[in-house]
Amino acid sequence: MIIASILALLTACDKPQLPAPNDTPSVPLTEISASSSIFFQVYGAREEPRIVPFAIVENGALRPITLDAGGWESLDSAFFPVGGRLSLYRDGVANGDIEIVRGMWSSSDGALYSLPGCRLVVPQAQGKLGPRVTAEASIEFLASTTPLKQKTDARAMPKDAITPGRTIANAVASAAEVGPEEVSHLEFIGRWLRTGAGPEGRTLLATFIDPEAGDAGPGAGHTVSLLALAEDAGGAFATSYQHVSQGEARSVEFRRLVNHADLDGDGIDEILLEAWRYAATPEVVVLKYAGGKWTESFRVSENWCLDTKKGDKD
Repeated sequence: MIIASILALLTACDKPQLPAPNDTPSVPLTEISASSSIFFQVYGAREEPRIVPFAIVENGALRPITLDAGGWESLDSAFFPVGGRLSLYRDGVANGDIEIVRGMWSSSDGALYSLPGCRLVVPQAQGKLGPRVTAEASIEFLASTTPLKQKTDARAMPKDAITPGRTIANAVASAAEVGPEEVSHLEFIGRWLRTGAGPEGRTLLATFIDPEAGDAGPGAGHTVSLLALAEDAGGAFATSYQHVSQGEARSVEFRRLVNHADLDGDGIDEILLEAWRYAATPEVVVLKYAGGKWTESFRVSENWCLDTKKGDKD
């Protein structure tokens, strides 16, 4: 639903939408070179996937990308050449590659997309999935300019994520004074993630989410969004992250798991969530594990109009 709404905003354009030369971000600019480790979200329809940059490793740390108009053009030229390939990952596991079919400004037809009233947008590329990629009709992958180290942990994952997941989710709900009747009608998801975190190297995801975004209709009535993470220590679980948002549906911040992978090379995955409110622009939330807890490292807005981000409060 979110991906479809984003794609609906992207329209063809006759020429690159570049700002005036003095349209420069107020924060320090990211330094990019041909050897930079840059990460991309790959999303959309399987037949015509889109590729958009969202993060980079700088001095061993994962950070968002901040560039001026010339910097974004350089990124497009260096990493979106027609015929170029990027490695794909799902849940930290390599899953083939994607070929660049068209860069942002590589075609005589103009820019790949534009947004209404926007002079500068985050560059994207159109791709073609490689023959070894396994994917459904709608895709969500991570892509990287440099290969990600693959985990060698061969320990079997527990078969049951639902029972312990519900136990954790119900405990988090109770502590937040969310009653059983408030979550009984919500969709529950329990999943094991091989993150490298904790004594067993695995994290349990437990989440209640309202697929209707409100008990009186989309954006109307009351709802709850709950997402918890816990590490396994020989069958005992310590909750390491929790998000609980409840109340009027329009005010609730929903969160869902998008992907996870070790992006900064420290041996433990970063977890990517998507956070959104009704009728607002979604954000990618990057979680980092340290000291037995998952904490929010940074967010990247999926508002790809860069000349409005300075004052964008979505």
